Amino acid sequence: MNEENLVYLQNNLKYLGFGEQLNAALKESITNAPQDFNLQSPTIEMQDPAKRYEPGFGDKVSYVLNFSKSKETDMYFFNSYEATLKKADITDLISQTFYINKGKGVTAKESFNLLSGRAVNKDVVLKSGEKANLWLKLDFAEKIDGKYAMKNFGEKYGFDLSATIDRFMIADLEKPGFKDQLMKSLQRGNVHEVSFSKDGRETKGFVAANPQYKTLDFYDAGMKSVYSKAVDQKQVAGEAVIQEPEVVIEAKKGRGR
Repeated sequence: MNEENLVYLQNNLKYLGFGEQLNAALKESITNAPQDFNLQSPTIEMQDPAKRYEPGFGDKVSYVLNFSKSKETDMYFFNSYEATLKKADITDLISQTFYINKGKGVTAKESFNLLSGRAVNKDVVLKSGEKANLWLKLDFAEKIDGKYAMKNFGEKYGFDLSATIDRFMIADLEKPGFKDQLMKSLQRGNVHEVSFSKDGRETKGFVAANPQYKTLDFYDAGMKSVYSKAVDQKQVAGEAVIQEPEVVIEAKKGRGR
């Protein structure tokens, strides 16, 4: 067995958010030297931000990780994984395959966020070889080769997360480090707990990035959607408050994270 290759793959799993719980199974599989194999992760219950569900009744996600052996050497490669989501309020399972390139790709938590209908910001390498920063979002209305199509929104699309956050009356943005933490969380596709102003009153809730419509998605403390146009926006001296255009957005299935 190639010990260096094993350590490399274990580091891949850790970096991609699968932790160390599959390390023993990975070592055993490589020792047996099959041409390819897969590893099944335990089912993970995701934390409910609004704590509406008792333990055991929240969203659950599981993963099947796919490995193959080089045809020329004894090295193995982590090629892809299939993530499957069972939402607390929906009976159907939602699955998608995510590909890994040299140990990099969509992380386990990011795959959960994508399957939950949110967008994730990633640095990617295009087929042309160029590097790009893109917002990725699954299109549940279209499938290609049995997998959901992946929408992407690049810099030219015009979504500026930092500027968008600054438009809204979100509490604590002036505190050192708060905005940076918020941005990193939203870029990973999370819903983040914040306090924001609505109709002149501060309310506690959650927020997620919505690059497709160049805005933020707001939720109340119970994860019920709050229209972003109803959230108070900052008045810039000498300028009118920017009002968002009316858009038709498909009703979200389930709830966010």
